[in-house]
Amino acid sequence: MGLKASQSSGRRPFIYAGALLWLMMTPVHADEAQPERAKDLRYGWALYEYHQGNAFEALTQLAVARERGGIKGHGDHPALVEGGLMLSWGMTREASRLFTQLLGADGAGSNLSPDVRNQAWFYLGKVFYLEGNQALARENLNRVDGEILAEADHDLFREWIYLRSRLVMMSARPDDEPELASLREQLDETDIWSLYLRYNSAVSALDAADVAAAEEELKKLIAILDQSIDSVEPDAEREGLLGRARLSLAGLYLRDNQFEAALEVLGAMPLTGVFADQALFDYAVAAAGQGRPERALDALDTLANRELFLPWRQQVPFARAYVLEQMNAPQRALPAFKKAADHYEARIRELDNIRDRLNEENLMAQLEFSRDSDGILTDSYGRLRVQPLDSGMAEVLASETFQQALAELNELYRMQSFIAERQSRFESFRIMLETREQQRQIRIAETRRALETQQADQWQQLHEDFTDRISSALADEDAGFFMTSQQKALRDKLAEVEKTLADLPDDATTAGQRATYRRMRAYFDWWIADDYGINRWAAQKQLMQLDREMQSFQAQRQRVESLMADDARHAELARRIAASERELATLGTEVSDALGSARKTLLTQVDRMLAAQQQELNGYLLASRHAQARLADQLFRASQNAGAGDE
Repeated sequence: MGLKASQSSGRRPFIYAGALLWLMMTPVHADEAQPERAKDLRYGWALYEYHQGNAFEALTQLAVARERGGIKGHGDHPALVEGGLMLSWGMTREASRLFTQLLGADGAGSNLSPDVRNQAWFYLGKVFYLEGNQALARENLNRVDGEILAEADHDLFREWIYLRSRLVMMSARPDDEPELASLREQLDETDIWSLYLRYNSAVSALDAADVAAAEEELKKLIAILDQSIDSVEPDAEREGLLGRARLSLAGLYLRDNQFEAALEVLGAMPLTGVFADQALFDYAVAAAGQGRPERALDALDTLANRELFLPWRQQVPFARAYVLEQMNAPQRALPAFKKAADHYEARIRELDNIRDRLNEENLMAQLEFSRDSDGILTDSYGRLRVQPLDSGMAEVLASETFQQALAELNELYRMQSFIAERQSRFESFRIMLETREQQRQIRIAETRRALETQQADQWQQLHEDFTDRISSALADEDAGFFMTSQQKALRDKLAEVEKTLADLPDDATTAGQRATYRRMRAYFDWWIADDYGINRWAAQKQLMQLDREMQSFQAQRQRVESLMADDARHAELARRIAASERELATLGTEVSDALGSARKTLLTQVDRMLAAQQQELNGYLLASRHAQARLADQLFRASQNAGAGDE
């Protein structure tokens, strides 16, 4: 019932995004200069997504960066930005835990500057205040250092005083009165926040059944506003508050049947304003109560000619007919009641049709959303910028629960679109995997052909045979096997000489030659025996080198065969894609379920609102029908009496 912090002006908007931007533009350390650019690419990416209005994507980038080792070069600043993004996305509990963990319960747990810490606690406390969580709101607002806040941003300091004062009022504890008085002394009497406090004091007094105190507060508020509003450059916010105060004061007078006083207050209100329609109706009630039905009828006629016909104004047709009846004009009152009854019947049928056809598509068709290239726009509080095409929707659209459900539905649709986009990419991943597998099979075939040309099995067999021959020669100590090529050439030469001498006759000449051959043969045998160790080691050394080369060859071949048989990287990539696809499908199911719940919540609220309107209209319809019957009977009796008199 009281005015809350949501009453903001163009000079003091409470903007989640604006608060977050302030936090991001503040230096990381109190004694550091503001960085001109992001020192970490992942942080720059997250900030880019934020400035594009993509809070979810920015949060995702920060979460990915945290999992990959964190952001370097910016201290605690990324965590503070993440907390601000959580606030802008409605994740107040998560933001509170993050801020508490980051800054510490006393606000001194971080090297962030005191200005930044104050801002964090202030905006977090304000979010909880707007959510109606008084305990958490008071806890976070009490962490703010007032002196630092007043020096850094006096506008926020004034609002901070207002929020704390409202929390004290809401607690309704007698021992809080001194604290409330101390807080109100810190604001000028003409300060807009002080004026809001005065109005809410009147509301609190009225809730406590202290009508006199409420009347006194409202009178003081009206007097201050009358003097503080500049007639040359009027303040729309102050004018709106003045209209609300006058309307509330007139309501007090009407409740106590002080019609003259109510008329005096309502007569000062302009016919063009936020509360003009309500003022006209209250003026009609006061005029009728004062015994001036003509003035009441004028006000109701003016109200009936308005283009917009809000649900609360459905009583106007009945009220107009009732005033005509009070003017002792039954001939005019009877058709007025009939017109009112017809109107109510038509409206009830219309609401029946709306309820029968109520679904999400029809509901959204009654709402006009403000959009830009990035999607639906939001206001300073994160609510969607939407106007009803049917004025009957204004009442439910103005409710906080409906706005939250509508915003939630919009975010869920964004998430569903995001998931669908990611799922579409999996098809591209599968095509990439199939292409990679095809290319791999082609490379495998080429490799197999290359291996076949190398005749690896024949080389392996030759290597085994050579190894066996050397082993056998070593076992037999076959010196001839290990001869060098020079020695083998000399052996062959000696064999030719021996064959030639065998074909020659035995004479003195050949005897000398044979003696020379024997000396040469003996020297050769001695030479072979003497070089046996050297030749054997040379052969073994070559065999060891050949073994190493063959082992390397076989290892490479086995590795190639293993790679051809199983691609672990390909399998791991396919596994990760399949796992991500399953996780995304699970998330998609959860989002679909949440969407169904959000739709049901919205439609239930609208149906409940329509049902309440129908119930109210049924009451007016019944009263109109009774009045018709009463007046018709009255006119009939009057005509019968007139006829009897003529006779």
